[in-house]
Amino acid sequence: MKFARQEALKAWCQPTTKTIKIIPKLVEAFAEIIHELWSQPWLGNATTRELIDEIKTRIEMDGKLEYRTVDSEEA
Repeated sequence: MKFARQEALKAWCQPTTKTIKIIPKLVEAFAEIIHELWSQPWLGNATTRELIDEIKTRIEMDGKLEYRTVDSEEA
Protein backbone atom coordinates (compact mmCIF):
# COMPACT_ATOMS: atom_id res chain seq x y z
CA MET A 1 0.00 0.00 0.00
CA LYS A 2 2.93 2.34 0.55
CA PHE A 3 3.65 2.42 -3.20
CA ALA A 4 -0.03 2.98 -3.97
CA ARG A 5 -0.18 5.92 -1.54
CA GLN A 6 2.91 7.45 -3.13
CA GLU A 7 1.33 7.11 -6.55
CA ALA A 8 -1.97 8.59 -5.34
CA LEU A 9 -0.14 11.59 -3.89
CA LYS A 10 1.31 12.32 -7.33
CA ALA A 11 -2.14 13.61 -8.28
CA TRP A 12 -1.40 16.68 -6.17
CA CYS A 13 2.01 17.22 -7.81
CA GLN A 14 0.71 17.99 -11.28
CA PRO A 15 0.89 21.57 -12.58
CA THR A 16 -2.91 21.76 -12.75
CA THR A 17 -3.48 20.35 -9.23
CA LYS A 18 -0.51 21.42 -7.14
CA THR A 19 -2.48 24.27 -5.55
CA ILE A 20 -5.27 21.98 -4.33
CA LYS A 21 -5.09 21.04 -0.66
CA ILE A 22 -4.32 17.35 -0.06
CA ILE A 23 -7.28 15.45 1.37
CA PRO A 24 -5.98 12.40 3.29
CA LYS A 25 -9.21 10.41 2.94
CA LEU A 26 -9.13 10.97 -0.82
CA VAL A 27 -5.48 9.91 -1.00
CA GLU A 28 -6.35 6.71 0.83
CA ALA A 29 -9.32 6.03 -1.47
CA PHE A 30 -7.13 6.54 -4.56
CA ALA A 31 -4.44 4.34 -3.02
CA GLU A 32 -6.91 1.51 -2.42
CA ILE A 33 -8.05 1.67 -6.04
CA ILE A 34 -4.47 1.74 -7.32
CA HIS A 35 -3.47 -1.12 -5.03
CA GLU A 36 -6.42 -3.24 -6.11
CA LEU A 37 -5.67 -2.70 -9.80
CA TRP A 38 -1.92 -3.06 -9.46
CA SER A 39 -2.31 -6.34 -7.60
CA GLN A 40 -4.14 -8.03 -10.44
CA PRO A 41 -2.18 -10.91 -12.01
CA TRP A 42 -2.92 -9.70 -15.51
CA LEU A 43 -0.83 -6.61 -14.81
CA GLY A 44 2.28 -8.64 -14.15
CA ASN A 45 2.28 -8.17 -10.40
CA ALA A 46 1.07 -11.63 -9.51
CA THR A 47 2.27 -13.56 -6.50
CA THR A 48 4.07 -16.85 -7.02
CA ARG A 49 0.95 -18.71 -5.88
CA GLU A 50 -1.20 -16.79 -8.38
CA LEU A 51 1.23 -17.59 -11.20
CA ILE A 52 1.32 -21.28 -10.30
CA ASP A 53 -2.48 -21.38 -10.08
CA GLU A 54 -2.74 -19.71 -13.48
CA ILE A 55 -0.31 -22.17 -15.07
CA LYS A 56 -2.07 -25.12 -13.44
CA THR A 57 -5.44 -23.93 -14.76
CA ARG A 58 -4.10 -23.46 -18.28
CA ILE A 59 -2.57 -26.94 -18.30
CA GLU A 60 -5.79 -28.47 -16.98
CA MET A 61 -7.87 -26.64 -19.60
CA ASP A 62 -5.64 -27.10 -22.64
CA GLY A 63 -3.37 -29.96 -21.67
CA LYS A 64 -0.56 -27.94 -23.18
CA LEU A 65 2.72 -26.79 -21.78
CA GLU A 66 3.65 -24.62 -24.79
CA TYR A 67 1.72 -21.39 -24.55
CA ARG A 68 2.49 -17.72 -24.36
CA THR A 69 0.86 -15.16 -22.11
CA VAL A 70 0.77 -12.68 -24.99
CA ASP A 71 -0.12 -13.12 -28.62
CA SER A 72 2.81 -13.60 -30.96
CA GLU A 73 3.20 -14.38 -34.61
CA GLU A 74 4.86 -17.61 -35.63
CA ALA A 75 8.24 -17.04 -37.27
